[in-house]
Amino acid sequence: MAYIFEAQNLTKYFGANCIFEDLSFCLESGEKASLIGANGIGKTTLMNCLMGKESLDEGSIRLETGISIGYLEQIPAFSEDTTLIGIVMEVFSDIFAQRKRLAELEAIMSHASEESLEKALRQYGALRDAYERAGGFVCEAQTRKVLAGLGFKEADFERPFSGFSGGEKTRISLARILVRDHSILFLDEPTNHLDLDSIEWLENYIKAYRGAVLVISHDRYFLDQVTQTTFSFENRHIKRYKGNYSAFMVQKAQEDEALAHAYDKQQREIEKTEEYILKNKAGIKSKQARGRQTRLNRLERIEKPQEQLRFNMGNSNIHSRTGEKVLYLDKISFSFPDRTLFSNLEEEIRYTERVALLGPNGMGKTTLLKIILGQIQPQQGSVRFGARVKPAYFDQEHSNLNPEKTVMDEILDNYDLTIEEAKSLLARFLFRDDDLAKTIGSLSGGEQGRLSLLKLTLEKGNFLILDEPTNHLDINSRGAIEKYLQNYPGTLLMVSHDRFFVDAVADRILELDKGQLTSYIGNYSDYKQKKAELAKLKANQAEIQIQKKGSEVQTDKENRKNRSNERIVKAKLRDQVQTLEKEIQGLEQRLDEVTQELANPETYQNVDFELQQKLSKELEDIQIRLPQAYDEWTETISQLETL
Repeated sequence: MAYIFEAQNLTKYFGANCIFEDLSFCLESGEKASLIGANGIGKTTLMNCLMGKESLDEGSIRLETGISIGYLEQIPAFSEDTTLIGIVMEVFSDIFAQRKRLAELEAIMSHASEESLEKALRQYGALRDAYERAGGFVCEAQTRKVLAGLGFKEADFERPFSGFSGGEKTRISLARILVRDHSILFLDEPTNHLDLDSIEWLENYIKAYRGAVLVISHDRYFLDQVTQTTFSFENRHIKRYKGNYSAFMVQKAQEDEALAHAYDKQQREIEKTEEYILKNKAGIKSKQARGRQTRLNRLERIEKPQEQLRFNMGNSNIHSRTGEKVLYLDKISFSFPDRTLFSNLEEEIRYTERVALLGPNGMGKTTLLKIILGQIQPQQGSVRFGARVKPAYFDQEHSNLNPEKTVMDEILDNYDLTIEEAKSLLARFLFRDDDLAKTIGSLSGGEQGRLSLLKLTLEKGNFLILDEPTNHLDINSRGAIEKYLQNYPGTLLMVSHDRFFVDAVADRILELDKGQLTSYIGNYSDYKQKKAELAKLKANQAEIQIQKKGSEVQTDKENRKNRSNERIVKAKLRDQVQTLEKEIQGLEQRLDEVTQELANPETYQNVDFELQQKLSKELEDIQIRLPQAYDEWTETISQLETL
């Protein structure tokens, strides 16, 4: 099997701490693979080593000749005053240098001597081929396509980097990777800060991507959609599994069960053999005992399966039961000076419902949660809680934690617990030994998330309001939250982009989009199915409506005129598309012809400088016009699709 990427016997230490040792893995051309493992195990460190951003202590990395790698880091860093389009187009600097050099060679060829012309022609032909392979003719159109897919508007293109949020900056970094046609993509948490529409766009992009992909992600739904290989990073080594995340989980469970069974069986056999040896080593069967001892000494022993530290939220407890009606939104409205988030929202949440609030970024989901909690006042309407409702809130910013306090003090200062009780609880949330003395400000995002979840359980609220509770948590921790919430006896309202989590926990979806709430019974998969059915029904209704209007043409002159105008516009756009396609085809054909003529020595035998200049000028005009024609074709197609 030929691999385009091979990592052999990699070892990395931080001081005396071994991050990974004698680690090896390979990627095939076009393979889509995930790298999974617990937080803090060293996945990002490994990727940095693969990219040469951190040094290795031992091992080697081999790339197939001509391979290029695009790398998405978790934290982008660019000049604050650079515009969005400038940051993304910067990755085409080599193409722009090629464009400049092509223009220089054209100028040289226009007045070169016969001797120097041949050399210039060779250089020009090779450079133009490289320019085309690198995407020189389509780089501007590709950039617009990717930025649109990631949710950016034309108005954003000239905004400075400093004006974007943290999530938007991550998307800008992702765009820089996706606009180039790399052989391999290394992506570290690419779905962070993306809304559901952008995540689904990215899924489709990666599925269609011709190159290989290695992705670090805790988004299980995403991994199931895009990967075909799973690399499990555990105990400083990597093991390859065939299949996506769900397939890996089945294989891993079977493997762990088989290993535990084999270990137990071998231990029983060892114990039985040792008893025989002890009983017979000095008796008539001493020879047989010595033989068994020899075989026992040579036995390759199965290592005892290591019990992983598991995040355990414990049992679900609530302060008291609420009434049947838990929350009622009465005509809630909220606006910013430049736009309205939502208006006249009316909704009711009832006892034991598990409601997920979904919708595109910027629609006001977190704002609505804060209105419900009384942290923000609506401009219109009111929020009413039912009888005996005690809300408990998980804030994705962890504002309920004091960054100056230690982990232990944060718990002891807020709850009536003994030191031993606090230690026991913190251990369940994976805080042990030295962790207890760490200041909260020094903790990672995942560690702060686990501590916030511990405080949430201690509140014993009967109405949990959760804002992105799985952010920064590894897969095992997300599973622990799901188990806790599935057994929770109260009512839930949660905002989450973790579709696997929503699938496992929610029984109703509230979609907040364009200022309105729409309710769907079921989990995320049910919601997607119903959305697809509604879209199909809407399309069918639109078709029926068109047909109905067609039957009324004779009696409705205004409708006939409107339809006629629309048909005229569509016909003109179709003609424009066909014209542009013919022009592009002609330009591409003429581009090849002109290039061949310029490369033909006969063109220069008569030292016809006028012909040379004419061809060079035509080549320059084609190279300017062809990208413009591509852009016009793309814009015309978009206009046609909106009608």
